[in-house]
Amino acid sequence: MFPSRTSLIPVQIALARFLETNGWGAVFKNYPYWYLGTTPFRYLTGPIFPGLLVMVHKILPNISLFEAVFLVLGLVWPLGAVGVYLLLRQLGGKKSLALIAALLYFFGPLTVWLFSFSDGLSLIGSLTLPFVLYIYLRWLKQPSRTNITFCIISICFAILLNSLMVPSLFLGMAAVLLATTSWKKIEKKIKSSLLIIIYCLLITSLWYAPGYWWQVIIAPSFAGKSLFQVISQLGQLLPIVLALSLAIVSSKSKNINHKTPVIKFTFYWLFIFGFLTLMRFIADPDFWLDWLAYGWELQLGLAVAIGLWVSRCWNSPSQAVSPRISFKLVLAGTAYCLLFTVIFKTRIIDRFQQDITRSVEYRISYQLSKLMKPDERVFLSGSSVFWLNAFFDISQVRGGNDRASVDPDWRAAAWEIREGQEVNKTIKALEDLGVSWLVVHTPASLELYHDFKYPEKFEDVGGLEKVYDQSGDRIYRVLP
Repeated sequence: MFPSRTSLIPVQIALARFLETNGWGAVFKNYPYWYLGTTPFRYLTGPIFPGLLVMVHKILPNISLFEAVFLVLGLVWPLGAVGVYLLLRQLGGKKSLALIAALLYFFGPLTVWLFSFSDGLSLIGSLTLPFVLYIYLRWLKQPSRTNITFCIISICFAILLNSLMVPSLFLGMAAVLLATTSWKKIEKKIKSSLLIIIYCLLITSLWYAPGYWWQVIIAPSFAGKSLFQVISQLGQLLPIVLALSLAIVSSKSKNINHKTPVIKFTFYWLFIFGFLTLMRFIADPDFWLDWLAYGWELQLGLAVAIGLWVSRCWNSPSQAVSPRISFKLVLAGTAYCLLFTVIFKTRIIDRFQQDITRSVEYRISYQLSKLMKPDERVFLSGSSVFWLNAFFDISQVRGGNDRASVDPDWRAAAWEIREGQEVNKTIKALEDLGVSWLVVHTPASLELYHDFKYPEKFEDVGGLEKVYDQSGDRIYRVLP
């Protein structure tokens, strides 16, 4: 059984295959099949997830690595709801609130909606986030040696699981800190929290290496912009959004500081991740998958907000819940369960691929495995980029984690090949990249992403020999 064609799970499978083949010696090697073989394996992934997949595969050799991912997801998914429950209880929320929010988070439609585009790792990271915040909050309340040790271990675990969750992790810690700490003590707590963050970054840099963090900062990974450019835009928009948010809150409540920690946490959480989502939307409204990058975080905030409202209706001290309100709540809950079931079936179950050999991604990958020599490189684009190395050890120009790429030249060359009009420049770009084979998807192809703007420019061109042409998919050999 295989995930949908839009899934990025094959990216994690490719890395797990490399670790399984090379053992932990892979830690000290460059990953040879992506980005011209220039990027260290440690830049592309943490040790926990691929190591876990390899371990599961050894224990259960009759299942595939894809099925190992599904097994891990199935085990971790309920734990995310447990983490939400523990976090809200630690914040002082009632059992009813914590239970409702945990169930809403577990049955959240955004999780199911985005699953088809996830690499699996991002989902697992989001599910572990409430646990880390719960442990961090325990340390804030009781800064003992035991609690700080567990806090550092949990943060390091989260970063080594998925380094891309660092922004969500640190911003989530800020929301917890603001919600639970008085202004008299907040300066001391901020300093202590920053020390913990520095310790954790130093510890995890034993795996990622300091150069990785710099690479993430300068890479154009935020809607095509580097982190420096994003920060400059944040400074321009933040005052406006902050003013509007405070105006809305002040009109609804006397003072946010007089509210319970759960309410304050919900406000800060939704403000932070709502603001970041707005920024991504403004940067590129058409790229909806990018501006929903914090979809799981928003789902957590909305689950708590809805849980607060429902819990307030059920536990109103002024009057008992009327049968009419009870009926509406039960009806809404039933409708929500039905909606979740429909979305789960249509977005996950129905999109599983039983026979992967029928997909265009596998068909192209298999053709390349027959045509290419071990020392040759291919340029392809679209979903085949993510699936190729889940099946075969074939070197390609692109890969599954662009922000970690060390080579500075492939992006401009890839743009020229896909979108440039001048054939001579395209041929030169292929030669500069050391490409021996080229895969082009025409409008007739079943490929999901048609990245080539002028696919016909490759026809009848000196220096290219077409060796495969079926169902709108073409493979060219780059002549020496």
